[in-house]
Amino acid sequence: MVFWYWAAAACFLAAVVAACLSFVRVRIRYSRSGKLDQLVVIVHALYGLYRINVEIPTIKLSKTGLSYHVKEQTEATGAGQTSSNSGKRLINLRSLRRLKLAIREILASVRELRGWMFEGLRKIECTRYRMDIRIGTGDAASTAVATGLCWSIMGIATGVLDRFVKLRTHPHGQVEPVYAGIELSIVWEADFRIRTSAVLAHGLRLLPRLRYGSALRKAYRDWRAVPGQASRT
Repeated sequence: MVFWYWAAAACFLAAVVAACLSFVRVRIRYSRSGKLDQLVVIVHALYGLYRINVEIPTIKLSKTGLSYHVKEQTEATGAGQTSSNSGKRLINLRSLRRLKLAIREILASVRELRGWMFEGLRKIECTRYRMDIRIGTGDAASTAVATGLCWSIMGIATGVLDRFVKLRTHPHGQVEPVYAGIELSIVWEADFRIRTSAVLAHGLRLLPRLRYGSALRKAYRDWRAVPGQASRT
């Protein structure tokens, strides 16, 4: 009987070690063609046993603000559970004010939060990066200028990314000028990963920095509240 206890403990320890050595992988794909925008975020954890798929098929800018539809699906293969959620979201001045209030409350309730966040970003590795742009203004001269500007923006974006995360791949992409008409098409794809053990260790480092748990809970409620119904108490 004692042997089975030790065997079970060894199996549990091996599972914990394997889980800590696994990667949390995030794949992001954004595309724009004409007036259509699409954003897809896929998260894999624990060797693919836990998956989250978030898809934003439409993004529209109107007088009321920036509206988008979200489709989210969560799947836990080991537990055999799958859940899905969808709904329409709106970003306007009211929601931005609520976001500003939540950020201010979070900064007040956590010591040196910015430094902690930047340290965490440096633990993330970018393993794939590609951006392709097709641009045309209807005029050859301005199209050439816009093409050069896009190349510059792509270079700056790559430099900023390398500043915050570990770039483990050579960025790929191209800017294709379209002289025959007016067009703007963008496809951006990137893969990121981070060790599960790094996530857990960095999360534990946040605990001693907490000042006011109540303010942090209020900030979370303000973040999740419906626009115009943020908590004020």
